[in-house]
Amino acid sequence: MLTRYPSIPLPRLLCLRTMAVLLCCLFFCPQTDAQIRFSHRSRSLTTSARCLLVSGTKSSPKSFRFATVAEALRFAESHQASDTLWTEIYISPSVYWLDNPDDPEIRRPAPGSSTPYAMELRVNRLRLIGMGDNPEDVVLACNRGQTQGADGNFTMFHFIGQHIEAENITFGNYCNVDLIYPRNPKLNRPKRKQAIVQAQIAICSGDYFALRHCRFISRLNLCPFVGAPHTTFDDCYFECTDDALCGSGLYRHCRFTLFSSKPFYSTDHRMPARLIDCDLHCKTRGIQYLTKTSGPITIEDCRWTSDDPSLRIEWCKRPDPRHRCIMTGCTLNGKPLELPTPTEPLPVDLPPLAIAPQPLIIPGQWTIDCFKPSDTDAYDWQADPGRAAWGYAQGVDGAEDCWGMVQLQKGARLMYTPADTTLHPRRQECEVEMDPCKGPGQGFGSATGQYLDICIQFHTPTLTGYGLRFVRTPDYDRAVEVLLVAYDHGHITPLTRGVRCDLFKRGCQLRLVATDSLLTAVISNTHVSDASGQALTQTLETVVPHTYRYGGFHLQHTGSTGASATVIRKIRLK
Repeated sequence: MLTRYPSIPLPRLLCLRTMAVLLCCLFFCPQTDAQIRFSHRSRSLTTSARCLLVSGTKSSPKSFRFATVAEALRFAESHQASDTLWTEIYISPSVYWLDNPDDPEIRRPAPGSSTPYAMELRVNRLRLIGMGDNPEDVVLACNRGQTQGADGNFTMFHFIGQHIEAENITFGNYCNVDLIYPRNPKLNRPKRKQAIVQAQIAICSGDYFALRHCRFISRLNLCPFVGAPHTTFDDCYFECTDDALCGSGLYRHCRFTLFSSKPFYSTDHRMPARLIDCDLHCKTRGIQYLTKTSGPITIEDCRWTSDDPSLRIEWCKRPDPRHRCIMTGCTLNGKPLELPTPTEPLPVDLPPLAIAPQPLIIPGQWTIDCFKPSDTDAYDWQADPGRAAWGYAQGVDGAEDCWGMVQLQKGARLMYTPADTTLHPRRQECEVEMDPCKGPGQGFGSATGQYLDICIQFHTPTLTGYGLRFVRTPDYDRAVEVLLVAYDHGHITPLTRGVRCDLFKRGCQLRLVATDSLLTAVISNTHVSDASGQALTQTLETVVPHTYRYGGFHLQHTGSTGASATVIRKIRLK
């Protein structure tokens, strides 16, 4: 029934009702006119909560358009909590930084984690799509790595979820690689540092990741979507050095540029890596290994090329016959290449013969313990006096087949206290021979307070004396720095500036001499020679600020163990 109001004519009443309907539509109906229509590969698309557009312009969440990839990912994460639909993010050509490269702050891990991430995401059924003509047009970038803008192995993404896909995108950690963007050279950016450190792309906690027509650019620890049992790479490209590739990946029609000899640390023993119809170019010389530690792998119908015409390809230094390693239908520089499946039993690896701790300082005896020096307080590790810090063992990698005293935990320490502490020698000398496990010469696992100090004229009860330090710094990935140091009641100060040393590798020898006024260190290496065949040496010398005549010896190692340890073959005191 239509109620008439004498004071309002009927046409005017209809007009008011029309306005009310329009207001209801405005406030309570979806604003479809805010959505954006766009096309991709001849498909007409409209933005929505499940179809996001990243265009590099001002963000408009109501239109489902975002200026950055990070904003779009956070929006997708917030809208995926309770449904089973896929979300697609279309990305226009440009360079998108997932972490501000100009921010001087050091990135650190979140509490309870050891890895700093640019983004951690809890998402399922997510698809990232680059809208360029090729993967180089859409670049997702960061440029931090271990000790270079980050405390830890900086990683662009941590994906927590199932069914993540990406296509036609470059994922790059440009910490140690120049970013070159031909579409707009103004977006180019030089590498953060020359020295190569761990700089990663994506860690996956979940399953079913698929990457198509993508590029993955970094060097050490590339980590292109690693961690999931099922990860497929189709028509992708990889640049990397060691410990880099996904050990459970299925690689089809992919291309690789390998800058060092062990692109896989290992492979997944249940879902091992498999390469099918791929092209691999080796920049290494001598021997190209596939894995650092033994793991199963299958390589079918792949083409290897090399800058070294005499390059050899092998599975790893010690392939385990229990691992199914198969290569069929492959070539190296155009010639047939067939690697035999490992069948020989592995050599017997004797476990380290642990040496019981002897923490007491007793004249005429060695102190064998672990200790955390004061200048490592910024690094989160503790020495454990309840377990052995040293063992008699064989080294690995660069120190393979070398036997001696090897560190079993960070902070391993050796000290000798003279039998007659009343003697005060005017001159003391020591010779130490050692074989670091790091073959290229960087000595330690990372530049995180990891060093080896060797000291003489040392007073063991008060930790006072002089010595030489070998230390890894962010400036070098194939060398260490060396400097002379002073200990004063456990407080350590440099006596000289640090200088590069390329001799801290297998065959390294140190001769350290202290007198009343001078401290001299001569470093040499029987395996490193100049053009004439003479063994190279390096000398450091300084006038000491105080005269110490304590006669004790001190060796302190704060580096990682295992493949980062140092085999101490000989200590001779005079």
